[in-house]
Amino acid sequence: MYLFTRSARLAPGNTVQSQAWALSITEKVNQVTELNVSLWSRVFSPGFGTLSWTSVVEDLAELEDSDAKLMVDNGFISLVDEGARFIAEGVEDGLAQIVGPITAPPADAPQPNYANVVRAVITPGNTMRAMELGVEIAEKACKVTGLDTVFVSSLTGAYGEVEWIATCETVQQLQKGQEALATDEQLIKLIEGEASKVFQPSAEQLVYRRVI
Repeated sequence: MYLFTRSARLAPGNTVQSQAWALSITEKVNQVTELNVSLWSRVFSPGFGTLSWTSVVEDLAELEDSDAKLMVDNGFISLVDEGARFIAEGVEDGLAQIVGPITAPPADAPQPNYANVVRAVITPGNTMRAMELGVEIAEKACKVTGLDTVFVSSLTGAYGEVEWIATCETVQQLQKGQEALATDEQLIKLIEGEASKVFQPSAEQLVYRRVI
């Protein structure tokens, strides 16, 4: 499975119009394609005003087919052109493979409203062990926090970049999860021990809130 992300940072001003535009283009993509795109806003984090559109797909052919549909839809193209005046720093796409753990949520599970993302880069020569350790960290974090956590490996962008993505329904769950991670001795030892040898030290942590 793959995680596709499209991110843009909104320019200052025109807050109401830019938010309305972001909602409109999300709805348009979901009307034209089968991608089931979600819109997220970065909160409590660097890069204020950054929006991210995300979708999980089984294979890359889904993205190709959806892109072909959007490129011939005049309504979508018009919204893209309209958005040029709201975006400050251009648009960036990202593609990552979901490495694990992969578990199907219950049919009645509530939609996550918050996502905590930790980004790191693998040190040269340690890819295989880093992948194994990445999944192990995700599994332990899920057990410690009770939050659904996945480990993904970027296929575009910085070479060797990986992410741990933990999702939850409420900000209270997010806070409790962070507190649990900060006090679990086994997980701290794993991160400060072997993980520090296979991942570069310049990790980044971000929080996103679902808009739609």
